[in-house]
Amino acid sequence: MRLKRFMHLILVTGLVASGIAGCGGSGKSASGDTAATQQTSQNDKKGPNGEALATEQIAHGQQFHVITFDTAQVGDSESGSFFLATCEGLFRENNGVLENAGCEKYEVSEDGLTYTFHLRKNKWSDGVEVVASQYVDTVERVLNADLACPYAFFAFPIKNAEKYYNGECEFKEVGVEAVDDYTLKFTLEAPESYFIDKLSYTMFDPIRVDNIEKYGDTYGTDAMQTLSCGPYMVQEYTASQSTVLVKNPEYWDAENVYLEEIDLQQIDETATQFQLFEAGQLDFVAASGDYLKKWDQAASEGKCQLFTDGDVASQFFSFNTQESCPSGLTQNAKVRKAIAYTLDSQTFIDSVYNSRYTAAYGLVTPNIKVGDKEYRSEFPEPIKEEYSEYANNPEKLQALFHEGLKELGKDTDDLSTITIQFLGYGESTIEKDIEQYVVQRIQDNLGIKVDLNIVGDFGLAHSAQVAGEFDLCMQVWGADYNDPMTFIDIFRTGGSSNYGKYSSKAYDQLLDQLAKEQDNEKRLKLYGEAERILIKEDAAIKPLLYRDKHSYINNRLKGLQYPIFGGKYEFKYAYVVEQ
Repeated sequence: MRLKRFMHLILVTGLVASGIAGCGGSGKSASGDTAATQQTSQNDKKGPNGEALATEQIAHGQQFHVITFDTAQVGDSESGSFFLATCEGLFRENNGVLENAGCEKYEVSEDGLTYTFHLRKNKWSDGVEVVASQYVDTVERVLNADLACPYAFFAFPIKNAEKYYNGECEFKEVGVEAVDDYTLKFTLEAPESYFIDKLSYTMFDPIRVDNIEKYGDTYGTDAMQTLSCGPYMVQEYTASQSTVLVKNPEYWDAENVYLEEIDLQQIDETATQFQLFEAGQLDFVAASGDYLKKWDQAASEGKCQLFTDGDVASQFFSFNTQESCPSGLTQNAKVRKAIAYTLDSQTFIDSVYNSRYTAAYGLVTPNIKVGDKEYRSEFPEPIKEEYSEYANNPEKLQALFHEGLKELGKDTDDLSTITIQFLGYGESTIEKDIEQYVVQRIQDNLGIKVDLNIVGDFGLAHSAQVAGEFDLCMQVWGADYNDPMTFIDIFRTGGSSNYGKYSSKAYDQLLDQLAKEQDNEKRLKLYGEAERILIKEDAAIKPLLYRDKHSYINNRLKGLQYPIFGGKYEFKYAYVVEQ
């Protein structure tokens, strides 16, 4: 089914279906039908588990809200999903297990400082070989301070990387080397237990400097500029409307890639998404609100597949801690805490997400470990106890707010004269519910006003966050690797995703200690102290919830995976069966 035909069906069918059609079969995890051990040629019309393959290997889904098409600038899961499809780094996650991808094998020196990777033979979509120097080019580009790459700090454990970033040495002194075309070597400043996990992230994928130079300053703004070395390549792209990805014939493992095409469409309203899913025009859709009960029931009856699992994503409110914040007030920790404690996590979940997700009083999600210990089980959430003292107590919240105003020299008897600004995104039902919740809770508990600054375009909303055009905004952060540092280092002074410009000498010192500490028991305590300073002492953020994954997949689509880290979707192992 081609793109134009898909759009025609959306219009002609009127989004109507007589029942829950085209969704047959059920299961807790759609990724259970992995194609990891694919042995059968697609020409035999059999899937990896012996199923009869559909003639058309096409999957239909929701358009990714890609912020950038430049691997060096990726800092979000939507953009990460695009590059999971179109790029092949050293490693690829397969059903939660990190597997060799761009490398066939690797060795680590006994002292944990040197990593040597032996690359497999792979090609870009234009037929050019993927070689080790292209990985070196990636590191050099990420460490170009002029580009302000959001994850540049991921490379700092590499020897002299941070010095180069700060202009203190030449790149030839950085610990990355193309020994030959198919041998890549990294040398670290100190051992880092999760360095391999970092290398699986998009920013370390190989790049083509000639392609970047071809587009100059516009590089990264259009999907059609992308050269692929992964399972799929871009055939069509229209911003905020649609993307068509097709199988990359030059990919090293192309014979084990079943889907010939992935059609992605921009569909804003949840109701429309589920109407299309019911009509068989979308193959996978994320659940929320009133749809949970209906579609969980449908899955239990075998009418579609259900994928559900814990996530490693945290959702929270961020405060602008700068003096230049719109209200001039959220620079004060007591003001921030008073506002934060009006925003109750459980009532937020109940009113916005229909009781889905888990209330959070910390930043680091469950399932994240330090060594073999789950961090969240070892350290209680830092504000859970204190928050209960303020919950549903407007008098106490207002007293705290007045204390902050006095420290700023701006106290007033009439709090209704004070306005703070909330930065929101989009006009979907959920976004409107979030905005209504924020306004109502803050006004009811503090008596101050909330000015809504709603930005409809995802990219513009992100730009407004980066520019600090808010007193309060919402962030969602998904873990990039299995260690609390993936959350904690967001808020280092000068961090690119530290939109509130939070800065604490004590916090930064803890991060510096963590970078050198190898004892996991000591690291657990350092993380706990850092989280306490950030959330309880300085109230730089207000935790809201720990997210989960809850999606429905058409029975005809098998092997679709939902990675734990990085992007939201993994299509490499997916395939379509006959119905």
